[in-house]
Amino acid sequence: MLHETILLTVPGGPEPARLVSYVPDSFPELGFRPRPALIVCPGGGYEYRSDREGEPVALRFAGLGYAVFLLHYHVAPQARWPIPQRELLAAIDHVRTNCGRYHVDPQAVIPLGFSAGGHLAGCAGTMWNRPEIYRPLKKKSPAFRPDGVILCYPVITSGDHAHQASFANLLGDRYDELLESVSLEKRVTKKSPPMFLWHTADDTTVPLENSLLMAEALQARGVEHELRVFPHGVHGQSLADRTVYAPDRLYQLSVPCSVWVNYCDAWLQHHFCQPVYACNMN
Repeated sequence: MLHETILLTVPGGPEPARLVSYVPDSFPELGFRPRPALIVCPGGGYEYRSDREGEPVALRFAGLGYAVFLLHYHVAPQARWPIPQRELLAAIDHVRTNCGRYHVDPQAVIPLGFSAGGHLAGCAGTMWNRPEIYRPLKKKSPAFRPDGVILCYPVITSGDHAHQASFANLLGDRYDELLESVSLEKRVTKKSPPMFLWHTADDTTVPLENSLLMAEALQARGVEHELRVFPHGVHGQSLADRTVYAPDRLYQLSVPCSVWVNYCDAWLQHHFCQPVYACNMN
C-alpha cells in the first residue's frame, strides 16, 4: 500500500491541507488494472472533521480495491468559503494528474462525503466551474470536475430543512450574502456528474429532505443517480458497524445501514469498472 501525506497549498488557505493516500499495491496477477479513486471528506459541520468518517472509511474502501485519499480540509474558524471547496478541487486535480503513480483511472475520480463533508463533495459536483473557487488554482475548470459523487446523509439545502450551523461555519461574515448560492439542490445542472446518495429516514440532525431535494434536482435535470433510504439510524452512522463506535456508544449503531457500503461498491462498479486506462504506468 502506498500510504503517504501530500500537502496541498491553495490561494487563501491558512496553511497546506493534508491529503493522505491509502492506495493498494497493483500486482501483475491483477493485470495492473486502473482503479477508481475516492477522496473521503469527513463531516463535522465545517467546525471539525470526524475521525469516525475518516480513516475507517478509507481503509474499508481500500480493502475493496479502490485508491482512497483522505482529505483533511480546513474548517472554521481557520478557513471559510471557498477555502475547503478549493482544497477539494486541488485534491481532485492532484489525484488525476498523478493517476499513473496511483494506478488510478483519470476518468474515475470521485469525492465521498459525510454530512457537511457531503456538502463539500456536492460543491465539487455542482460548482467545480464556479470562478470564485477554481480560477485561483490556475487551471481550466474541467481539470477539477469530479467523475462521480458519493453523498452520505449530506448537508444539501440552506432552505427550510437546513443544518444551519454548517452554513454559519462555512460562510462566516458572508452568511447572508452567500446562503442561497450554496444550497446545492439549486446548483445542479445537466453537466453534474452521476451521484450516489444515502440517508436515514429518522435523521433529526440533517433531515432526510436534504437528500430528497438533491435527488429531485438530479432527476429533473436528467443526471443519473441512486438514492438509498434506511428507515432508522441517528445521524453520523459512518460505516454503521462496530469499527466506528466506542463501546459506550454502540447503542447508536444501526446495523442495517451498513449495507450502504455494498450498494455503493456496486454503484461504483457499474459506472466505473473496466475503464480505458489513459495513464502511463511506467
